[in-house]
Amino acid sequence: MLFQPAMLLGGLLLVLAAVTAAQRRGQAAGGRRQTHRVQHGQCSYTFVLPEPDPCPMEPEAFGGSNSLQRDLPASGLHLGEWRAQRVRQLEKMLENNTQWLQKLEQSIQMNLRSEMAQAQQHVGQNQTAAMLELGTSLVNQTTAQTRKLTAMEAQVLNQTSRMEIQMLETSLSTNKLEKQLLLQGHLLHRLQGRNSALETRLQALETQQQAQMASLQDQRERLRGLLSHQSSALASLQHGLRAANSNSSFLQHQQRQLVEFMQRLMHIMTQNQDQSHRPASLRTPERVFQDCAEIQHSGINVSGVYTIHVANMTEPLKVFCDMEAEGGGWTLIQRRQDGSVNFQQNWKGYKEGFGDPAGEHWLGNEVVHQLTQRTAYSLRIELRDWEGHETSAQYEHFQLGSEEQMYSLSLRGNKDSATQKNSLAPQGTKFSTRDTDNDNCVCKCAQMMSGGWWFDACGLSNLNGIYYPARHHMRKLNGIRWHYFRGPSYSLRATRMMLRPVDD
Repeated sequence: MLFQPAMLLGGLLLVLAAVTAAQRRGQAAGGRRQTHRVQHGQCSYTFVLPEPDPCPMEPEAFGGSNSLQRDLPASGLHLGEWRAQRVRQLEKMLENNTQWLQKLEQSIQMNLRSEMAQAQQHVGQNQTAAMLELGTSLVNQTTAQTRKLTAMEAQVLNQTSRMEIQMLETSLSTNKLEKQLLLQGHLLHRLQGRNSALETRLQALETQQQAQMASLQDQRERLRGLLSHQSSALASLQHGLRAANSNSSFLQHQQRQLVEFMQRLMHIMTQNQDQSHRPASLRTPERVFQDCAEIQHSGINVSGVYTIHVANMTEPLKVFCDMEAEGGGWTLIQRRQDGSVNFQQNWKGYKEGFGDPAGEHWLGNEVVHQLTQRTAYSLRIELRDWEGHETSAQYEHFQLGSEEQMYSLSLRGNKDSATQKNSLAPQGTKFSTRDTDNDNCVCKCAQMMSGGWWFDACGLSNLNGIYYPARHHMRKLNGIRWHYFRGPSYSLRATRMMLRPVDD
């Protein structure tokens, strides 16, 4: 297929060589030349021919073997005609060559077209194969990516399902917590209602007790009147007994005892009347005691209720003195024993004190402050549970701050007979009540734990909590607590807090 273009190129080169040789011969012949331009279709051909010298018309020349002479006519044509004829021959030759070149060009174009078509076909096939390979690789890659995406989608679905399950569990737990909170809220409302009912009942009991005390005082006055009447009756009875003649020694002995008793009684009453009618300047001055230790030093060793005069306090104060525990001389500041007194008091109540010194009571923060600022006092706490076990805790130094200091606590030298651990609040803890919150907790311990106490962060003790009776004293966080005796939720049966000067 490729030898035909080679032949065409070879022919063209031969034609160019012939033209070049003719030009050189023309130049060698003397430099005279003629140009001839031939137009054939869109192609034009220019020929440069040397002009030959005229040859003499010799007869013998026509008889030779020269080719040029053979081309000349025998009739002896003129040189110009010969030239024209020669040009026409050349033109004809050029026309034939041109046609041959066109055919050659057409065949070359046809061959080139077929080869180009085959080449394009091969290229298309190669491109198709490459595209198929590329498409196959893309399909494989797409399949792999699809698998990866499917796996990732499955993972995402699994994670989504897990998250949904977790969210459902969280929502269920949240609903449970909300239900528990609602139940706790209802329980708190019920407890508040019960507490208010108990407070109302306790107030009613206090009112009833006050009424009973008033009636007892009335009865006491009546008994005094009856006693005076009975003394006159006894006097008349004595006169009658003296007039009677009884031989019974027993009756005589009783008579003498009654007479002596009546005489002593009349003497005492006469002395009291004389003392009341005497001027104030002639009366015997009454001794004033600061605390129970001074009462004990005066010679009194019987426990009971006594009157003391605390410095900076305008009114005398009734206190209970314990003359037996640890050498005696203790001034009680708190007692719990039967739940007869309501300890759910406000700040003013705990400041001034409440209750009966002979029974349950709180002496008062202001009194304790005035006592402990005068001299150094020790504090003793006695505890008893419902099983009969008893323990005590003693602090060598105890002092209570002023009201401006929120009756802050100052302790030193703990002597706990049970565990040697301190259940009271730390140094500097302020006193809190339901209407004055001074603790270190946002939950307001006095309202949650009840009563008034040195709570700190609700703390390890509260001896002024709610009094719970037997069989109801377990798991009571707002009861009478002392952590290092019976734990944080055991409500005790009885407690006492008392003071005594350190020197005694």
